[in-house]
Amino acid sequence: MPLPRLLLVTDRHAMQPSFDAALESALRGGARLIQLREKELPSHKLLQLALRAQRLCEGFSAELLINSHVDIARAAHTAGVHFPENELPSDEARRTLGEHALCGVSVHSLEAARRAIEAGADYLVFGSVFSTASHPDAPPAGLKALREVVESAARTGTPVFAVGGINTHNAALCRQAGAHGAAVISAVWDAPDVEAAVRALLAAVA
Repeated sequence: MPLPRLLLVTDRHAMQPSFDAALESALRGGARLIQLREKELPSHKLLQLALRAQRLCEGFSAELLINSHVDIARAAHTAGVHFPENELPSDEARRTLGEHALCGVSVHSLEAARRAIEAGADYLVFGSVFSTASHPDAPPAGLKALREVVESAARTGTPVFAVGGINTHNAALCRQAGAHGAAVISAVWDAPDVEAAVRALLAAVA
């Protein structure tokens, strides 16, 4: 089954009026691939949040990915794990999660993309493509770099999500560059209407 075009990354500090309410609104808007990215939470609290998020996602037939924590992904029965660039999916992680689990990797260069593909990543998230408030000091990679990563990943059929400053106005440019879809945070959680924001982004990456 092909991956959805929109990968929605959580930010509980921006999710209003609560994490659960905001996530449910996004799911009602059509979000079907969620990445739980709450780095500073201790493991026991992250597991509690993952279990709540998984219950919500199951109600909408959506897939939930956990950042880095293979043990929590297994305990919460989520779809898989999303790894940072310096933490590639291992054979041990695959055995722990099961053969059908998704293992994605964030990459910031063509070289890193090639390493992740060699490690068996099921999908890549490349960026930052555009300027983004979450990484103000990082120069944007641009669409040309995105296209190069997409072309490299195409040899193995690995989908690439563009990330970094993605909104309804530039998401189509990423698709035109060959990206499978887009990963977003603030474009949804900072919007006054989360459900409408998701619908607009889905239309932009369709």
